[in-house]
Order: sequence, then structure tokens, then C-alpha cells
Amino acid sequence: MSQTRPSTRTWCDRLQQKLMDAIDAAWAMVEASDDPAVLAKARDRARVCGQLASEARKVLALDPKPDKPSKPPGAIREASDRLDAQPAPPMAAQAVAMQAALAKLKRR
Repeated sequence: MSQTRPSTRTWCDRLQQKLMDAIDAAWAMVEASDDPAVLAKARDRARVCGQLASEARKVLALDPKPDKPSKPPGAIREASDRLDAQPAPPMAAQAVAMQAALAKLKRR
């Protein structure tokens, strides 16, 4: 019987969803009651969720290979190609004047 483990990113995403659900439940407890004991319990749950989220981020940072696509999506590639194909915009008058001044000083 072999078990497959999810990727670190998948595990972290699932844990994050569970933690957000727990925080939502704690918030509902706060909204539903004015009892100090209930408010303290909700605060403790939210604090534990925050601590678990911090630990999950540390585990994710240990993952040696981030889940990145090997190639950019087609739309990004096409936009990049279009930008590369466009001619450079004309230089501003201030830049032209600065280059002329530098040329007089023989710095460029």
C-alpha cells in the first residue's frame, strides 16, 4: 500500500484554508456573544491559528523547489514580444540637452 504525499505548496494551501475557516468560526463566536469567556476562547483560537500559519510558512520556505511554471504563459510571452518589437520612444528634450552638455565635457 503506497501513499502519495502532496507537494509542500498543496499542503500549505490546504492548511491555510483550514486556518482561515477556523478564524472565521472564531469571528462568528465573537459576533454571537458578549461573554468574556467566549471572547477569550475565540482570541486563543485565533492566536493558535496565527502561530500555525507562521510555522507553515517556515515549512514552505524549506521546500527546495518552488512550484513555478517552466515557461511563461502564452499571453505574457506575446506581450513581451510586442514590447520588444516596438521602436524606442524618442528621448525627452531634457535628456537630449544633458547628453549635449556631457558631450561638450567629453564625458560621453
